[in-house]
Amino acid sequence: MQKKIGILAFAGEKSGGVFQYTESIIDALKNDFSNKYIIFCNEEEERFDKSSLEVRKIKIKKTTRFQNSIRYLQLLFFYRKPLFFSEDEKKFFDDITVFLCPMVSSYPHFYLGKPYVFTLHDLQERYYPHFFNKKEKIIRWLNNRSLVRKADKIICESSFVKNDILKFVGTKESKIHIIQTPPPEVFLNFDFLESNFSVVKSKYNLPDKFIFYPAQCWHHKNHIKLIEAFNIVREKHDDVSLVLTGSQQNNYINVMDKIRELKLTKSIIHLGYIDYEDLTYFYKMSEFLVMPTLFESVSIPIYEAFSLEVAVCSSNVVALPEQVGDAGLLFDPFDIQDIAQKIILFLENESLRRDKAAKGLNRILNFNHDQFRDKLLKVFNNIN
Repeated sequence: MQKKIGILAFAGEKSGGVFQYTESIIDALKNDFSNKYIIFCNEEEERFDKSSLEVRKIKIKKTTRFQNSIRYLQLLFFYRKPLFFSEDEKKFFDDITVFLCPMVSSYPHFYLGKPYVFTLHDLQERYYPHFFNKKEKIIRWLNNRSLVRKADKIICESSFVKNDILKFVGTKESKIHIIQTPPPEVFLNFDFLESNFSVVKSKYNLPDKFIFYPAQCWHHKNHIKLIEAFNIVREKHDDVSLVLTGSQQNNYINVMDKIRELKLTKSIIHLGYIDYEDLTYFYKMSEFLVMPTLFESVSIPIYEAFSLEVAVCSSNVVALPEQVGDAGLLFDPFDIQDIAQKIILFLENESLRRDKAAKGLNRILNFNHDQFRDKLLKVFNNIN
């Protein structure tokens, strides 16, 4: 029997890797006709306007402090009733058989009492509690505990995260499915226009030679250590720059203070958010991607770099060695000397960069959206 599956695409461009992750899910499922898929997104969202799937837009009303408190209590006691949903809001979701939520969120599926599948990307707060304030830690605990308990199926992207779910939250192992996600189709099949390289370079005033790091300015993204390591790199290679993109919030002030402290304002550029359609050109113009993160279930930018045949220099923590394999250089993200040495090794060895880039492309071609779709369908088919 055909299911109506609601894809909750409420993550915007400022949501980090969840944005690309959601795009990959839609790319994988849009050509499946065994089920009917409906994309749910915010009222102002335009990126799905030309989608072949049905799109339903909703203006999510703001909840009061009292309503939020009641919803937290609902999560705490697993009380799955739409207490503050309007009748129109209930009808909006009423025909959905199963919800697919690509992020840790309880709206609307938990409160509607309907079957749902959700992706738990990581349990970072268990390793770096100091990166979160008390309220954030409580909310993460409530969401993870309640969503895992009531989910029909849970998706994660690495065995590391699966083990964390079993260890820290607890559930039946059979509920958890490890499904690696390819980057959005735009990266796998991107057709570069030669003329656009100069356009993008001029648009952002990019340097001739640069290393690229696209990441939100969250603490675990480890910008500070990267900047300190890059200061060492500049002693041998003063012709290379570091280009940063992503949010200018959270740890941004500390990042910029460190850049000024080390007198690197002319060689480190933070552009904030860039137009999504320009991102592929940034990768391709860079010498390589550097990924110094302290915690990641998997890194979407690494897969994006692999798909564009761009070399990767990455930290060796959590699930990243599992993701990168022999297709990149790995370093200790806590050791600025090690970070600097690996960056210098890449800068001074073009053949090594080409070899790693080729291995990265081969690695990404080993899984595609058809395989991703088939694995998702197996999850849906096991839901009654």
